[in-house]
Amino acid sequence: MRLVWATLAVASSVTAFYIPSISPQSFGSGDRVPLYVNRVFSEHIPLPFAYYDLPHVCKPQTIQRPWLNIGEVLRGDRIASSDYQLVMGQNASCQVLCTKHLTPEANKEAAHFIEQDYQVEWIVDKLPAATVYQRPGSKVTKRYDAGFRLGDYDAVKGLSYLNNHVSLHILYENHGDKGSRRIVGFEAYPRSIENGLDMCPDLENPELPKLLVGEDKEIAVTYSYSVRWIEDNTVRWTHRWDRYLPGSNQQVHWYAIFNSAIIILLLSGVVAVILMRMLNRDVSMLSEEEFREDVEQTSGWKLLHGDVFRAPKYGGLLAPLLGTTVQVMYTFIATIALGTLGILSPSYRGGLLTTGIVMFMLMGIAAGYYSGHLYRTWGGGNWLKNALMTAIAVPLVVVGVELVLNLFLWYRSSSAAMPFSTVLLMFVLWLLVELPLTVLGAWLGFRRPPYSEPMRTNAIPRPIPPLPKYLRPIPSTLLAGALPFAVIFIELFFVLKSIWQDAFYYEYGFTIIVGLILALTVCETTIIMVWLSLNSGQHNWWWRSFVYGASSSVYIFGYSVFFYFARLRAGMPGVAGFVPTLTFFVHSLLISAAYALCTGSMGFFAAYFFVRRIYSMVKLS
Repeated sequence: MRLVWATLAVASSVTAFYIPSISPQSFGSGDRVPLYVNRVFSEHIPLPFAYYDLPHVCKPQTIQRPWLNIGEVLRGDRIASSDYQLVMGQNASCQVLCTKHLTPEANKEAAHFIEQDYQVEWIVDKLPAATVYQRPGSKVTKRYDAGFRLGDYDAVKGLSYLNNHVSLHILYENHGDKGSRRIVGFEAYPRSIENGLDMCPDLENPELPKLLVGEDKEIAVTYSYSVRWIEDNTVRWTHRWDRYLPGSNQQVHWYAIFNSAIIILLLSGVVAVILMRMLNRDVSMLSEEEFREDVEQTSGWKLLHGDVFRAPKYGGLLAPLLGTTVQVMYTFIATIALGTLGILSPSYRGGLLTTGIVMFMLMGIAAGYYSGHLYRTWGGGNWLKNALMTAIAVPLVVVGVELVLNLFLWYRSSSAAMPFSTVLLMFVLWLLVELPLTVLGAWLGFRRPPYSEPMRTNAIPRPIPPLPKYLRPIPSTLLAGALPFAVIFIELFFVLKSIWQDAFYYEYGFTIIVGLILALTVCETTIIMVWLSLNSGQHNWWWRSFVYGASSSVYIFGYSVFFYFARLRAGMPGVAGFVPTLTFFVHSLLISAAYALCTGSMGFFAAYFFVRRIYSMVKLS
C-alpha cells in the first residue's frame, strides 16, 4: 500500500516539471530584441484571427514570417515580424508606431472584436505578452495570463474603447560575467487614449479621454508604445514559465482521484463476486451428458458455449476499427508520456499537436498489426483489403469533416483555417508514413496464427431471447458510460479549459493517475455488462463490448455542450455566430469520437480476455 501511495505522489509531482528550452538565448546590452505579433483570440469565441488581418492595426512594409510547425498552424498561430523597436537595457518613454486612418467599416469591426473580448498575443523570446494579476490568498507575488485586451467594453453603455498605447515591461536576469542577460518575463499594460495627432500623448495625465470606436465614421488612430527593462532576480530563467502555468488547487485533483478510487473498489468487488460465483458454482468439469442434465440449474452464459466465439457480423469493419482504436490509444499514451517527461515544454509552441500527429502516423504499424490478426482470427482472407481499410476508414471521415469545416473558416478568414500547403503536407505524411506502416503491420499480424478459441462453434446459431429493458441498446449504453464519466469529469473541466480558453495545461501527473483509473473502470464496467448480456442469452457480444467501452463518450459530448453554455457563452449572449458555434461542436464531436475509440478498444480487449478465460474453464467431452 505504501508503494502505491509513493507512486501516486511521484506521478502527481510531475505536474510542475518541464524542460524550459533546449537552447536559451542571451542578449548583450544594446542588442536588438525582436517582438513578433501572432494572433488575436477570445476565451468566449473559438475563432482566432491573424493579428495583421485586423483592419485597424499598424503593419510593417515588409513582413517576415518564421517557419511554423504543424501544431502551430493548426492552433491558429500566424507569427510575423513587427516594427516595435526593443533594445536590451534601453528604456523608451514613448514611441509612435504609426497613425492609422480607419474607414467606417474598420471602425465598427474594431468595436465588434472588443465586444467579443478578444485578446492580443505578442511574443518576445518565445514568451507571450502577459496580463499581470494577483490571485487572492496566493503566496506568489504575481501570475500571468497570456495575452492582453484589444480594448475595453462598457456593457452598461454599450461602448467600445480601443487600446492604442501599450507599456511593455520586459523582465530579465543577469547571466555570467560578460553582461549577458536572459529574458524571464514579458508584461503588457494596454491603455486607451484618444489620439490621432501622430505624436505621443501625455502619459502622465490620467484624465485623458479614451478612444471610442464603433461609430459609423472615419477616424485617425495613433498607436504608440513605451518600454521598460526591469532586472528581476526573483525568477530564474529555468522557471520563467511558472508564472504562466495555472496554479490549480491540487486538493481538487486529489478529491477526484479519491472519488475515482472508491468507484474502482466497488467495481472490483462486483467483478470478484462474479468470478468467485463462477468458480464456486458454475465452473465444473462437465461431460456433454452432465451438461444437458444441468441445463435447468446452470447459468445462462454456459448455454452459449457453441455460439459465443462465432465471428462477429461485419467483422471486416470491426477489425479495422479496432486497429485504429489501438493506434489512437497508443498515440495518447506516447504523447502524455512525453509531456510527463517534460519534453513538451510550453516554449515548444504547437508541440503537443505536432507530437500527437507524428505519433499517430508512426502508430500505424500497431493499427495494422492488431487489425490484421483479428481479421484472420475471424476468417478473413484478403489482408491487403483489410490493411487499406484500416489506414483509410477513420482518417477519411476525420479529414472529410475537417475539410468541410475548413470551408467555413476560410469564409470567415480565421487563422484556424488550414492552409492548402498544410493539407497537402498532411496527405504526404499519410501517404509516405502511415499507409506503408499500416500495410506492414497488417502483413505481420496476418502472418501470425489466429487466436485459438476454447470452444467450437455450432453450425446453427442459437436464437437470442428478448433482453431485459436495462440491456437494450440505449439504456445499457447510458448505464455502462455513467461510472467511467464519474471518474474523469473533474479532470475533464481542466482539459476543456485548456483546449477552448487557451489556458496552459500541465497536470500530466494527475492525467496519468486518472487515466489509469479510467482504464480500470472501463474494463471492469464492460466485463460486468458483457457478463449480464451473456447470462441473458445474448451471444453477439463483440460489438456490444466495444460500444460499452466507448459509451462514456456520450457523457463527454454532453459535458462539452454544458461547458459551452456555462463557460464560453457565460456573460456573452448573442455574439457567438454560426461559424464559431459550428467549430466548437464539430471539434467537440471529434474529441469525443477519439475518446470513444480509445475506451472502446479497452472495453473490447478486456471483454475478449474475460470471455476466453471463463469458457476455457469449462471442458466438454
